[in-house]
Amino acid sequence: MSKRKVSVEDKTYAVNLYLDGKESQRRIADMFDVSLASVQQWIRNYESMGVNAFTLKGNKKYSKELKQQAVLDYLAGHGSQNDICKKYGIRSKGKLQTWIKKYNGHVELKSSGTGGSIVMTKGRKTTFEERVEIVQYCIAHDRNYAQIIPGVLSTGSQLYSQI
Repeated sequence: MSKRKVSVEDKTYAVNLYLDGKESQRRIADMFDVSLASVQQWIRNYESMGVNAFTLKGNKKYSKELKQQAVLDYLAGHGSQNDICKKYGIRSKGKLQTWIKKYNGHVELKSSGTGGSIVMTKGRKTTFEERVEIVQYCIAHDRNYAQIIPGVLSTGSQLYSQI
């Protein structure tokens, strides 16, 4: 199956065929030479955002609060991933799955489009004892390396007094 660009009109037509009960999702996928998952995503997006779901350009930005609430709703059993995507207007089920993995991995969910922060910069050689001290400090401070470095630097630790 090749990756094919489908027009807004064709997507709308395809979704209406399904919603009107005239065609199955599989048949629509075959008609438009796309995957079944694509057809399911069209339907889900259409049901939550209407025809605008097909006209949006670029990446949609999601707030930190929306991401957290969507993940919490899913984990609390308030619906399937499809249901949660419809409820919150999330265009891709894969996006929700990524947020769930981050949340379960204790990674902070951030608003989209805020850019990432650089965690690692040019480093230096460390001794085994220094690495042990870094690990102990990370464990004592909720394992957030990006927030720990300024704290370690400000403690006047012998480890970082050399930096």
